[in-house]
Amino acid sequence: QCVGKIALGCGMKVLAFDPFVKEAILNLEIHGLSNSEVLVKTVSMDDLLAQSDFISMHVPGGKVITETEIAKMKNGVVLVNAARGGVIDETALINGLNSGKIAHAGLDVFENEPKPNEAILKHPKISLTPHIGAATNEAQERIGIELAEKIIAALS
Repeated sequence: QCVGKIALGCGMKVLAFDPFVKEAILNLEIHGLSNSEVLVKTVSMDDLLAQSDFISMHVPGGKVITETEIAKMKNGVVLVNAARGGVIDETALINGLNSGKIAHAGLDVFENEPKPNEAILKHPKISLTPHIGAATNEAQERIGIELAEKIIAALS
C-alpha cells in the first residue's frame, strides 16, 4: 500500500509496506531487456518512513500520514499522494514542507476536492496534477467492458 524508494548508486532499493502482504513477486517488462521477476518483501511502516528518500502513497483511504509519521521520515523526503484526498493531513504536510523536513510533495488528490486548500495550491514545493491517473485508454476500455458485462447481467 505504501512504497518508499532509496537511491543507491546506479540502482534503487524499493521498500514496501502493506499490513496484509508479507511479500510479492513483481513481473517487470523493460523495453529492450528481458523480463524480470523481482521479489519485494514488505517492511514495517516505521522502517519505510525512516529509510525512504521518496514515498509514494497507494492506499484505499484513511488518514495515513500525519505529524507523527512526518516526524519519523528522513529529512528531505519527497512525498507523493496519488491515492485519495485526506490520506495525507494537509496541515501537517504544509508544516513539513515549511520546516524543510519534506523537500517536495506531489499531489494528485486533495482533502477538499473539488475546492482544494489555497495554501496547497500556491505552495512552491508542491507539484499538482489533476486526478486523472486512471484515464488511460486501457483503463477506459476496461471500465467500458465491466459496465457492459454488468448491464448484460442485469438484463439476463
